[in-house]
Amino acid sequence: MDSQQTQTKRRMARRTKKTLAALCSMAVVVIAAACYTIFIKSSQNTQQWAYSEQTVQQGTLKSGVTESGTVAFGITSQLYDLDVSTEEDSDDEDDEEEAEANYLKVEEVYVAVGQRVKEGEPVYRFTQDSIASVRKALTYENTEAQIALAKAQTAYELGVLEAELSRDETLLDTSLAQTSHDTAIARLSNDMAAKNLEIHQLLKEIYQLQCDLTEEEYLEEKSDILEAYEKAVEAVEAASEDYVTNRVDAAQAFESAKASYEQFFSQFDESSKQIQEKFDEVYEIEAELIYQQQLLEKELLAAQQDLNTSTVSGELADVKYQSSLAGYENALSKAQRELEEAAEKLEAFDKFVGDGTVFAEGSGIVTEIGYEAGDYLMNTGTLVAFAKADEMTVSVDVSQEDVVAMKVGDAVELNFSAYEGETYHGVIESVTTTATSRNSATISYPVVVSIQGDTSMLYSGMTAEVTFVTEQAENISYVLRKAVVEENGKSQLYIKSGETYVLTPVTTGFHNGEYIEVLDGISAGDKYYVKTLVQKGGADEK
Repeated sequence: MDSQQTQTKRRMARRTKKTLAALCSMAVVVIAAACYTIFIKSSQNTQQWAYSEQTVQQGTLKSGVTESGTVAFGITSQLYDLDVSTEEDSDDEDDEEEAEANYLKVEEVYVAVGQRVKEGEPVYRFTQDSIASVRKALTYENTEAQIALAKAQTAYELGVLEAELSRDETLLDTSLAQTSHDTAIARLSNDMAAKNLEIHQLLKEIYQLQCDLTEEEYLEEKSDILEAYEKAVEAVEAASEDYVTNRVDAAQAFESAKASYEQFFSQFDESSKQIQEKFDEVYEIEAELIYQQQLLEKELLAAQQDLNTSTVSGELADVKYQSSLAGYENALSKAQRELEEAAEKLEAFDKFVGDGTVFAEGSGIVTEIGYEAGDYLMNTGTLVAFAKADEMTVSVDVSQEDVVAMKVGDAVELNFSAYEGETYHGVIESVTTTATSRNSATISYPVVVSIQGDTSMLYSGMTAEVTFVTEQAENISYVLRKAVVEENGKSQLYIKSGETYVLTPVTTGFHNGEYIEVLDGISAGDKYYVKTLVQKGGADEK
């Protein structure tokens, strides 16, 4: 039993030694790996600065906004826009078959959607019966318009003559009314002038009589006669009865003075009577003058009313004449216009239909066929539409901050991932003022660009990078912007001097993000270097 325990202890001891040996071996490996990583490998993998040589470029530096879009073909539609309708068509609207007889009928369609067509190739052919029917209707309408124009011309000429005659008659009446008015004024004015002249003459005679009665000689004569008469009266009264001779002398003197007195005052009374009579005559004439004035005003009022009525009639006659003239002119113009329209419709129809075949007006891939065989061209519409490779466009969405600087006609540059390194050119064809979305945080607007030049290598649906040039500098020297080292507010470039790379101060200007203009410190064609940090050693060297 003791020997068995002894053997067991020996086995356990051997296992312990093996375990310790394994642990020691693992520790040695771990320590060795750590030493390799920390001391050996770290010394082998070192970081170093590398300098890549570049050349200062000379040319144009551009800055702009770049957006992505998809190439689309330009679609050209060849339209049927003839108006071959006539008045006869409107009368036949209830009869569909008769109405169709007045329109072109498609006999055959030569193209199909997806087919490539060239300019001048046939697209449609119309039936000869429908061509003849439409041409007949348009020719008839043209003839009817010619007849209507001839009638309108005759009606115009007759109407103008009648209107002129009516106007001239009314204007003559107006002229006669004016003459009658003027004559009445002249007659009444002459009568009043004669009355005034008669009054003036009477007043002149009255004045003369009054002057005669107030002249100094007349007044002295009156005084002498009165004095002699008064003395004669006194002498008669004073004569003594005893002396007959004295009484006789006094009586004779009294009779003589009395006769002179009576004769003088008889003449005075006659003059006063004449003055009164002339005053009465003046009053009578003035009364007649007032009556004549009232009569004048009445007759003038009537004459003025007649004149006003005639004048208004004359004005209305001229307005009526102008209105009649305008009506006849409008009717004539309408007939002329209808004839021109009928002739233009017939001419346009003959030009369009030709021998009955319609040819493609451009080249491209057919995208739409408007009519089928058996259809009537009763409405205007698209005959055929085709995509044209020489009218390619790219539509992109531009933010509101950038779109304000863009306008139709601005030049743009386009790059395609399928043709790396090649630059296409284009111009802005349209800028839509309606935003594509107002709910998003960034509002953008659609801008359509027309691709210029050779587009034979481009396909519909290609992705294009469109650069809208917003700023550019021409004939300048420029370098990579990442090559410029900014220290203490100064711009510097690495220049090689011998085997050493030295920072040299430069003056910079305009940049577009990738390149920057150099104004001073280095010239076009000079070498400069871009400093970059690289790993060197170990697997990197392999």
